[in-house]
Amino acid sequence: MKLFNRNLNQKLNKNCNKFLICLVMFVLTGILTNSAPITYKEPDRIAYDIDARVFIDIKQINKSVTQYMEPIQGGLVPHHHVAHSMIGEFYETLEKEVDLIMLIGPNHSGKGSRYQAVGSSYMTHYGQVLPSSLFGQLLSDDDVVKADEVMLRGEHSVGIHMNFIKAYYENTPVLTLLVHETGGIHGVDRFVEKIKHLIGEKNVIIIGSVDFSHDLSLENANQKDQLTKEILRNKSYKRLFSLNNDYMDSPTTAYLTIMLLKEMGFEHQVLLKEGNSALILNRPSMKATTSYLVYGYGK
Repeated sequence: MKLFNRNLNQKLNKNCNKFLICLVMFVLTGILTNSAPITYKEPDRIAYDIDARVFIDIKQINKSVTQYMEPIQGGLVPHHHVAHSMIGEFYETLEKEVDLIMLIGPNHSGKGSRYQAVGSSYMTHYGQVLPSSLFGQLLSDDDVVKADEVMLRGEHSVGIHMNFIKAYYENTPVLTLLVHETGGIHGVDRFVEKIKHLIGEKNVIIIGSVDFSHDLSLENANQKDQLTKEILRNKSYKRLFSLNNDYMDSPTTAYLTIMLLKEMGFEHQVLLKEGNSALILNRPSMKATTSYLVYGYGK
């Protein structure tokens, strides 16, 4: 009987404890609900692959007028860290007093929708690069989705430029678009018109992040580059879509960039610089090189 009573008391105590815990939780919930709303703070959105190997000495930056008759309003520039000095020289030539920077680059993974807008900020050596408020409006286009955060962690085509953008442009917002090569030229001109309408009268620079011939010997790369330069020199821009990775890694990036600049009235084309990883690294016998063509567009 004593054993029975002890077990009964233990069960009653256990049930009583459960009741008290539930009562306390109920009371606390009521207090919290009545005293202040529970809010959710969105974490900082930091995207990821700025190339830590590329460090710009901000004290050495020349923000004076470009050597050309008119400022360059945008163009094509590499995203390979080996060409970092060429990238820096490109930023030296650009118009500096702008409302917005649009950065277009290839989605090397090829995953997801053809057009992906980046809504994340980037942390650089000099602080945070913030996305443009136009990001949301760009997403209203049925062909554009928000860029996948996992993919962004390894996408150097735009990441490498963030250090340069922050160093040269401080607090200017950036509208970043990633593209990949599906569908050829189909629908691209319509998309150019959409972006031009979105930009409106803002003073914008357009940066197309493109590397040219890939994984070829220096001799073969030079041959491929000659054809690419001929296409660009003749302004036969639709022919870019006939080129594969032997010639360039993103015809869509190049075409979008050039057509947007043309729509804005910047058609004068200058080949600012050209090079190859084999020459920069002083390894002319390299079997797999990358070539770089830097084009600027102005009036």
